[in-house]
Amino acid sequence: MVTLHAYILRELLKTLGLTLAALTALFTMGGGLYNVIRYQGVSAADVAGFLPLLIPIVVTLTLPIAALFSVTMVYGRLAADNELVACRAAGINIHRLFLSVVLLSIFVALVMLVMGNFVIPRFIHQISGAARMNLRDFVANRLQREGFIHHRHKKTGAEYTLTAAQARIAGDAALRAKGFETGPGLNYLVLTSPTFLHLDPDGKLVRFTVARYGVCCFDTRRSPVEVTLEVADARDFQLGRHTAFIGQQTIGPVLVPGETPLQLSWARLDDLLRWRQAPWETPRARDLLRDFQAALTIQRFYGYCAQRLQTGALVLYDERGRSYRVSAAEVQASAKGLTLTEARVEMQAPDQKLPVRYEAERMELRAAPLPSGECAVELRLLRTATRDVLEYDPRAGRYGEPRRKPTLSLDGTQIPMEIRQEVLSHTPAALLNPNTPLDGAEAGLLHDRRWSLWNAVARLKRQIDATIHFRLGYVCSALVTIIMGAALGVIFRGSRALAAFALAMIPLFGVMILLVLGRQLSEDARTTQIGPLVTWGGLGLVLLADAVLLRVGVRR
Repeated sequence: MVTLHAYILRELLKTLGLTLAALTALFTMGGGLYNVIRYQGVSAADVAGFLPLLIPIVVTLTLPIAALFSVTMVYGRLAADNELVACRAAGINIHRLFLSVVLLSIFVALVMLVMGNFVIPRFIHQISGAARMNLRDFVANRLQREGFIHHRHKKTGAEYTLTAAQARIAGDAALRAKGFETGPGLNYLVLTSPTFLHLDPDGKLVRFTVARYGVCCFDTRRSPVEVTLEVADARDFQLGRHTAFIGQQTIGPVLVPGETPLQLSWARLDDLLRWRQAPWETPRARDLLRDFQAALTIQRFYGYCAQRLQTGALVLYDERGRSYRVSAAEVQASAKGLTLTEARVEMQAPDQKLPVRYEAERMELRAAPLPSGECAVELRLLRTATRDVLEYDPRAGRYGEPRRKPTLSLDGTQIPMEIRQEVLSHTPAALLNPNTPLDGAEAGLLHDRRWSLWNAVARLKRQIDATIHFRLGYVCSALVTIIMGAALGVIFRGSRALAAFALAMIPLFGVMILLVLGRQLSEDARTTQIGPLVTWGGLGLVLLADAVLLRVGVRR
């Protein structure tokens, strides 16, 4: 029996290898590479670098089809050549000859499990990193071929267009001689006759710059990639301004996503299992929690400021150690900030004896979240119809005589550390727990936002569960469909082997459809319990059909 099993398994592996090589070459050259080279600006060297990373992805997709074809052909030929009849005449149970198919299906399932859940996610990360590091080359090729490149920021909706008559890559020695910083992660592009166009989300002109020369810097050391443009001999057109000769100036930075946002479909299986228990550790949930924590910090800051102002004076500090002592006759609080009446701000640096004093009839205190997760605070003193903003500066000899100013903005003040630490003391699990209450005022102002956070994380958790079931179901589909292919190969023997393969593809595609349907049902809150039943119920039906075919169609 060992010799017989080895003979069948050798034929299966030989047919599998040839079929897999043909399908992989076909799909890689006709599908994967086409999707890469259809993006203009990708060079032949980039395509050659992406090719080894595309092959494992294609192999994972084509392996079940190649295995199904091999078992159908091999067992169909065994039946057509009456080798199964000879084995039956020798007293061998024919069902025992399907051990080779079971071993092959287990091998295919293990390869699909490892490749689809561990190897391919790593290769996707490498492809994303390669695209990030080659951003300068992509821009250079696009400028040389098309003469322009266009970028639209997904979050803000702003549009940027860069054109150049010529683009070339400069060496590090020449850049250092001109005073530019060089090193790993810094890439430069020298442009001739560049133009820069900036439009707002509504398509209105924000800025248009024309220059004789320019140097474009790509800082890939952080994400997103920061792109800045140094221009010389330039003319600048800005909204609300006349044409200005700016000579030399820095434009930007413009943030360009250097990495593909992490999709659950390309996450590692161990990460999915970990995120299933702690969904707040996913990148998407981290961003949502960071935004909510920033909003919570701002609301607590407003409450802190209102309490200090009502009981006396508010003192804030900036990064340079300067203090801002704020007082007001009346304070009005809202979700957007604080409005102060008859406000006074005394700004004093550590090396100053007397503070600079500002007085205004009306002042607004606002805080806004930054992309880094920190919060920016602005003290905005407003000119009214009856009074200007008054500045008393002892350094200018005007401490008794004020200088009248229009609306004035004082930036740079920071939220006190005690408030930030108090917010950070709330763990992600506590913020996502509906039974964890917030303070009364914060609960009312942030109720809708927290409810949206709960719904978003719950939807994310359903997507994680659906992805796990889909991944494992796709792996197990190889076990049941390959065995059915072998049984159909025996039934449709001889010249009808291709018909057997075509018939075996029906349950394979049927299982794929059920897997996709089960995933969609699992992601829907109304049918999340039905999704796994559809996924594993379809696989169970195919397994039952395998047992019926082996029992009825293949005689022992």
